[in-house]
Amino acid sequence: MIVIFAFSAKDADASQQESYKVGFIIGRIVVEDFENQTYDEQLEFAKLVDHPIRKTAHAMEYAILGFLVLGALYSSSMRWYLQGLIAWGIATLYAASDEFHQLFVPGRSGEFKDVCIDSVGVIIGVLIGLLIFSKHYKNSKE
Repeated sequence: MIVIFAFSAKDADASQQESYKVGFIIGRIVVEDFENQTYDEQLEFAKLVDHPIRKTAHAMEYAILGFLVLGALYSSSMRWYLQGLIAWGIATLYAASDEFHQLFVPGRSGEFKDVCIDSVGVIIGVLIGLLIFSKHYKNSKE
């Protein structure tokens, strides 16, 4: 949660520059002769992939959070679906609070769609966690 808060506390320019850096890395990997393009052409590619990079990062960081929250709550004495629901609720509430926090960061905005994207990431992380933890629990009983 601290890592997510730190990313969200960066103003819009700093956040965008980080996204562009990732766009340049992706360009080097997937675009043939990317290194031979002009800086402006490379920047255009980075701008093109900026939105998908940001949304994917949102989902991934919240998938990790969902997994970690589930791990903190996991108990063999509680029903698996309750654990998943509680972990999802905690991480999704944090996503909403993070978007609220961004309302106070210069150039940033709090977006409901980002909470939805984050929530889907949480669900993915929780489901992965439930699969791993239940398999581990079953193996430890054998």
